[in-house]
Amino acid sequence: MLDLEERVSRVFNPDVRPLVQEAHRCYATGAARAAIVLTWTAVCADLIHKAQVLKENGESEARSLVDDVERAQQPGQADAVNLMLGVERTILDIAEKLELIDRTQKTQLERLREDRHLCAHPSLRPLGELFVPTTEYARAHLAVALESVLIHPPSQGRKVLASFMTHVADPAFTFEPQYLSYAFFDRIRPSARAKVVEFAAKFALLQIDDPQVAIPAGALADRMALCLRHFADRDAALARDSLGRNAARLVEADPAVQLAALGRLGDLPAFWAALPEPLKTLFNTRIEGIGKAERIGDLPQDEARVLALVANAEVRASLPAVEEAFTALHVSDRCRVIRARPGPYFTAHLPGVLEEVGGFDHGQFVARTAVLPCAGVLTLDSLRAVLRAWWDNGQCWGRAMPGYVVDLYAATAHLGEQRDVLWREFLEELRPFPDTFNEIARGTGLLEVQPDD
Repeated sequence: MLDLEERVSRVFNPDVRPLVQEAHRCYATGAARAAIVLTWTAVCADLIHKAQVLKENGESEARSLVDDVERAQQPGQADAVNLMLGVERTILDIAEKLELIDRTQKTQLERLREDRHLCAHPSLRPLGELFVPTTEYARAHLAVALESVLIHPPSQGRKVLASFMTHVADPAFTFEPQYLSYAFFDRIRPSARAKVVEFAAKFALLQIDDPQVAIPAGALADRMALCLRHFADRDAALARDSLGRNAARLVEADPAVQLAALGRLGDLPAFWAALPEPLKTLFNTRIEGIGKAERIGDLPQDEARVLALVANAEVRASLPAVEEAFTALHVSDRCRVIRARPGPYFTAHLPGVLEEVGGFDHGQFVARTAVLPCAGVLTLDSLRAVLRAWWDNGQCWGRAMPGYVVDLYAATAHLGEQRDVLWREFLEELRPFPDTFNEIARGTGLLEVQPDD
């Protein structure tokens, strides 16, 4: 059941909030008529304030209502009551035009307005009967008012969408989940929220090239995918439905766009739920082609992101070609895949790629591209295997490698004290190589630095 107290605390306009709190107290004490009257009063006050804000922002549809209110507020205005009665009669129509409410919400609020009149004017009932609303009836009106109007800022559906696009397309964009929820999910009407989520889904899927946007289409799609993932965490069904409404367009999209969408969203459950079965088959065939391509260390980023989905068990089940394609890659390309989505799945592959290092430069590439990105998810056993492979391959000791060893030590702090025991064992093996030993000993603080001869 809707938590009214929590909603009341979220009323956007601080000047209206006391009215809403009073309406809630009336409902809680059984004064249903008073609760309904105060709820309608709060709705009117809130919509008038929002219309004033929108007028200041250049919204022409708000001008007539705001002008009437301002005339009624002038000192000595003899017709003030009639002016405000006119405002009450038209306020819901104008609010709908301003996209502050939708058609369904308008119908619900019209019922609130009618019931307010019945509560305030008992003469409207035939035979002198009094209108006797129940407390639950009053509660229902208050809940509608809160959800439709009172907890939302003075933002319109199309302007929220424009603001969202401006935020994501800004060259200085920073993904901040808390702000994203606050600005484009929690405080906006459900209808506007659905538009925002579908907008993010469309751009993430289809990589649309908008000439009005300064950043490349692929970069914008990646940002939209970040936002969509966050929205999916908040409402998985809404994300799934939004993706589903655009899935047909993905079927008809350019193959490069299809592959980029898979790499971008392939580990999102809502993506698979929305995907037509023939497209899944196509993706599996495309992945088979990636695995069979003859290349040495030049795997494109979009293909690397697709093959990195091998880390997801559900994707391995849906796209059986992905695991075979990954293992068939040149070692450098396997490292590029690992870098795309470092995680626990790839830790078992790290010793193998270290064993395949064939030169100092290559060893440095493997360390920074595959080993270090996975350091935070290593276990003691997988760390032992990584260090063994590193120590045993003489080509893994290029100029930068001792520094990478120190970085790896710092990044495995999550393993606790047992980590130091393991590291000391391996560091002791380097004593015959004083320069390397001293650099690592100095960087980790695990053992005393050896004196110069």
